[in-house]
Amino acid sequence: MGDQLRLTTATVDDSFLSESFSINIPEFKLTVKLLCRWRLSPSVVRDDASESVSPHFYSLDLVLSVTSTHKDDTGNEANEEDDNVIDGTGTSLEAIAHSCLLTKTLDAHEGGIRSEIEALAKVILVPHDGYLCRHDVLELRMAHVESIENVVPFRIAGKLCSAIQPWKQKNLLPFLQSSPGALIYKQSVSPISHLEAFDLLEREVHNRLSFEWVLPTQAPALSVAVVGGRPLFDNTTGAYGSEGPFDAARALGISVIVLDRPGHFMEDAEYSHLRDDFIAVDMTSDADLPQKLAEAVRSRKVDGIITFSDEYVIATAKAAKLLNLETEPVESIVAAHYKDETRKILNTPNFQALRLDNAAQLDEASWAGKLESLRYPLVVKPCRGGASRGVKKVQDQSGLRQALLQMERDGLSKHGILLETYISGPEVDANIALWNGELLFIEITDDFPCTADASDATIADSFGETIMLSPTRLSAQEQELLKTSLHKSLLKLGFRNGIFHVEARVQNSSMRYHDTDGVVDLVASSTTPHGYPEVYLIEVNARPPGLDCAFSTLYTYGVDLCALQLLQCLKDGSRFAAMCKPFLSNTQYWCGNCLIPIHRNNVLVPEGFCKKVLARIPGDAPFVSRAELFRQPGTVVSPPLGVEFLAYFLVFSMTDRRQVLHIYHRLLKTCKDVLDGA
Repeated sequence: MGDQLRLTTATVDDSFLSESFSINIPEFKLTVKLLCRWRLSPSVVRDDASESVSPHFYSLDLVLSVTSTHKDDTGNEANEEDDNVIDGTGTSLEAIAHSCLLTKTLDAHEGGIRSEIEALAKVILVPHDGYLCRHDVLELRMAHVESIENVVPFRIAGKLCSAIQPWKQKNLLPFLQSSPGALIYKQSVSPISHLEAFDLLEREVHNRLSFEWVLPTQAPALSVAVVGGRPLFDNTTGAYGSEGPFDAARALGISVIVLDRPGHFMEDAEYSHLRDDFIAVDMTSDADLPQKLAEAVRSRKVDGIITFSDEYVIATAKAAKLLNLETEPVESIVAAHYKDETRKILNTPNFQALRLDNAAQLDEASWAGKLESLRYPLVVKPCRGGASRGVKKVQDQSGLRQALLQMERDGLSKHGILLETYISGPEVDANIALWNGELLFIEITDDFPCTADASDATIADSFGETIMLSPTRLSAQEQELLKTSLHKSLLKLGFRNGIFHVEARVQNSSMRYHDTDGVVDLVASSTTPHGYPEVYLIEVNARPPGLDCAFSTLYTYGVDLCALQLLQCLKDGSRFAAMCKPFLSNTQYWCGNCLIPIHRNNVLVPEGFCKKVLARIPGDAPFVSRAELFRQPGTVVSPPLGVEFLAYFLVFSMTDRRQVLHIYHRLLKTCKDVLDGA
């Protein structure tokens, strides 16, 4: 990570104005006097041009200093004889002061405040009258900025933010009244002047708020039915897989009705803050589930119906059609979720694909010619499935037979079996946002090799993920090829709007995976490829990625895929387009989604697993932005259908991709040690 910075002796220039304020703190019977020195921030010049930053925001630089305190044992406001002191009690200035000065110093001195304490804040100002695209836009876009201690949001949710003519105003409080929030500068260790600190903050804001985050019209109050409340992974810590979508709904001002089975945890009052209502629905029968969902909400007049759970995508689309609500074509969604149908529509050149109903067809004479024409290695997979369950690479007819029989024994073949060409080359995951057929956002993530990618892999090896690292290291040419090819494939499948999680491989890539000093990563290929790079789509999911991946995208790009899916089902194109914008730098760091496998049978999931792991590697813990279990503590788990995952850790580095990979390998070892009692 970058060098930490601390402030040198107070340095401000004559562009700063000064005002004094008093803040009454009744619980301590104190009145605190603050000196506020402030200025409108000068424009930040882009690195590649001489013009000023585009007017997506204004900002104000603020230095706060505690100059005196007065104890008032009578409980009355004190020290008001100075006419030049403005009462700041109850204003946004009080919120800033509490965040960066008062709370810390009051705790430290039991009611006394050191007068030499000062802090720096950057106050964000809207560029024009309007409404925030989401209530927490500042917190979301400023997450994990090294130079920001915390974000202080002001209570303006759903209210009009009125812009003021900044160059005509000479008093601080009117600026604060029109501000959505302030950023508190993080004091640390390397010396830096006040002006340098403000310039650093301004550049961060420019990188993160250079999009239409203030919209001219207020979004109407709308409601969405969410099918599937997601599982409660860890009731000992309150972690739940639904946190991302429901946080997004609240921030967007959308009310939520959850539809799920009777007894689901979100029916409980303890979790009522996540949703506005819960309707119990029998989810056990696929055949009539769309009708049940539609009837459950028909009288509620919801404005949209959506799911973040793969098993309910088709039923939810059918229910939306019954309710005359927004949905992509049902036939397109069905085709995407049945891999053999995807292959038929795309009809990829130089790519074999053959659907079987069962393993017995291997011995039927009518299939002999087609089977003999297949070129190995092949990938064998269920026509509908997930999490790489049942997916195998086979090298010959004997392996093919074994894989099909195992798939049938595991109950994974009921929707059919797909045989297709194994594509060598780097695999990627791509998260794509479409609106009216236009690609508005794409994230390409390197999906690192698994055991089945080995040249001598057998059916005992798995296609289960290991680590997914964003952004990709593929060349700019190959990234553009992926963007163009996957966009065309989605349009060919009939999709026009929404969030899509797509898996693909690049054959004849200029990059290959190689072990360098014990770390496997993409490097430039040492041999000349046999042809031009080609993109081969593996599968399409007509939904956002798993929520671990969604958090990775949110933190890395500042783009909330769950929020976008909610907006798509409400046909809110203005906010959808605005919130598809990543940072100007595209990403803020390298981020690895490190998946922890269940490495053996009969693993007891310990309470506090993630904390125990990080406690053993304290040097790596600061680089973990999020960690959650996929299994309930106290349960005994095994991987019956290949690779199953116990937990994930999101690991980041501001400077070094290899650092993420080193931490990933230490995490794997430490997790195994904790689970095995080492």
